[in-house]
Amino acid sequence: MSEEILKLKKEIERLKKSVKKQRYGLVWMDVPEAFEDDVENKLPILKEVPELAIKNNDGKTTNILIEGDNYHALTCLSYTHKGKIDVVYIDPPYNTGSDGFRYKDKRILDKFPDGTEVPKDNPFRHSYWLSFMQKRLDLVRDLLSKNGVVFVSIDDNEIAQLKLLCDSIFGDNNIEVMIWHKVADDSGKLKITYRFRREHEYIIVCYKQKDETYFKKYLSDRNYKNEYTNPDNDPRGPYKQGIISTTEEKSKSTGKNFYSVKTPSGKIITRQWRFPKEEFESLDKDNRIYYGKSGSSIPSEKVFINEQKETTPTSILTELGTAKSAGIELEELMGSKIFNYPKPVTLIKHLIKMSSEKNSIVLDFFAGSGTTGQAVAESNKDDDGNRQFILVTNNDEVVNGKTHKIMSGVCYPRIKKVVKLYKSGAKYYKTAFIGKNSILNATDQDKIELAHNAGELLAIAENTLELTKQNKFYQLFEDGNKEKYTAVYFREELDKFDEFTGIVKKLKKQTAVYVFSWGNEEEVEEFDDIDQIKIKTIPLPILEIYKQIYNLSTD
Repeated sequence: MSEEILKLKKEIERLKKSVKKQRYGLVWMDVPEAFEDDVENKLPILKEVPELAIKNNDGKTTNILIEGDNYHALTCLSYTHKGKIDVVYIDPPYNTGSDGFRYKDKRILDKFPDGTEVPKDNPFRHSYWLSFMQKRLDLVRDLLSKNGVVFVSIDDNEIAQLKLLCDSIFGDNNIEVMIWHKVADDSGKLKITYRFRREHEYIIVCYKQKDETYFKKYLSDRNYKNEYTNPDNDPRGPYKQGIISTTEEKSKSTGKNFYSVKTPSGKIITRQWRFPKEEFESLDKDNRIYYGKSGSSIPSEKVFINEQKETTPTSILTELGTAKSAGIELEELMGSKIFNYPKPVTLIKHLIKMSSEKNSIVLDFFAGSGTTGQAVAESNKDDDGNRQFILVTNNDEVVNGKTHKIMSGVCYPRIKKVVKLYKSGAKYYKTAFIGKNSILNATDQDKIELAHNAGELLAIAENTLELTKQNKFYQLFEDGNKEKYTAVYFREELDKFDEFTGIVKKLKKQTAVYVFSWGNEEEVEEFDDIDQIKIKTIPLPILEIYKQIYNLSTD
């Protein structure tokens, strides 16, 4: 099938999506983005920067940092992590007109190679932003596991557009909205408006399958400082006073649990109580009833701070940090103010804890200052978990004409401190491109070059990130516990194949073996009847994933 016909097929797919948007009611001009030439005319890969690895020797999961355009990174993750991501949290540009959101419009890239900032009065403002978000959320949907969930922070500037966009991508039956109270009562003044203080932001929640996804109950992270006291010096520690009775006026003598109680001061209190008299007396005997300092107050139940009950998550998020506290905690960790508008760790921890398991994979492809990585590390410490985070951000961000090093100057230094503090590790990768032709016209030489450079992609796909052996014919990777391996024979020539198979057989562990092949399947007699070894091929399966992403499949 010719390149022209396949490109026509792609255009038809775009038109179908356009018709769907119009039928749904969300219409915008789909503005081509600069990266489209890169990803369609070259082959994206990930390359490790070994000197930036953050080592750990305790066998815990190694986390992943990716520097580069998040669309390029998501393209690679579409091969390595399809159906594997459990939780996604992103804090994208809010498109306020002054937040530094830049769009690399393919049509005018020669004049603005770094893209153009999008002011509030730009007629393409919403179209730029929706084109930007739609391309990335389309990829993320296929990364989600069966019960995967995406949390997207946003404010009033794009909430309406984003909600409709998410409806169209995930299905409106798979979308919910949470509200985060971002300003505490005592956190100072907000920007003056003529109407009211704007104290909230939104979090749009997108599910792979909402009806099969359940959030966990949790112990609240609220600040109990003012609620829990210990006025009678109870050795069990601070407690709050729980109401256990109806008022005297509302109590009914014929109602349930209506009886009289004598306080330590001798006062008789008669009313309806929350539980039978026998249970009241049992609690009183255990010193769990408090009568006030005078011994004559209305009895209350002592609810100790270490006996908190789990609560069901709510759609209104309060007392989970504020915009101000997030800036302070980052400044305290790093020693200076290095990033504007971070989210508080407590907020993201809350989302992670209620939506993840202890071994979940958490992705943030607008990683910014790295808050999500810290939230994952702290969550693991809290419940002895082994969650893995994948953080993606570019390095050069231009705001008001100034270039900021986001990954190398902010995210990486923060994560380096965090993972060492919590005794884990991280690998550092950069997006890169190989080949000289488009995916459609990839030559045999392009395919050979992809096979020669796919090692890191394959290691990431198998979560075996430690390179232990490499030569001009093969590579060997292992996980942190030396319980799982990935072996890659990337040459068509078989000069070292016997040596390679001998090494793999000696491992006697679960091993994914990748061999060069011009097709999708390959039989290797040397590994017949070895259950621990699974044979896979390169590079064709990688190319097929990329073709599907760009609607260039010949199927």
